Amino acid sequence: MNFVISDWVVATTNEDEMLHGYIESIDVLQGIARVHVIASDRETAIGRIMEVSSQDVKKLPVSEFDIEDQVKSLIDVALTTRDEQWFNELSAKLFAIQNNGAKRGERDVFPSYYHNRLGVDQF
Repeated sequence: MNFVISDWVVATTNEDEMLHGYIESIDVLQGIARVHVIASDRETAIGRIMEVSSQDVKKLPVSEFDIEDQVKSLIDVALTTRDEQWFNELSAKLFAIQNNGAKRGERDVFPSYYHNRLGVDQF
């Protein structure tokens, strides 16, 4: 097994259904992984935990968030959860992404407006 709990995976069931989700638990002795299904060929499986053979599980690669809109969305989540450390990390990441793009003026890096994509004013 080359995966652990919380890894994002793609798996195939005994009925040849494709599952996409994350590992909830692993039974090493029986060779079974329990996957919380996010997407599947069978719509009734979505949102459920399915048991699949560990042999039929493939770990998805971890991707780095480097798209500006993705980082901005995560900043909104950090603000909502009031996680200051994560907010600072994401802000630094956003600043680096914006500086690595095409040469811009300083006012383009930090826009004069803020658009709250969560649609929430206060908590």
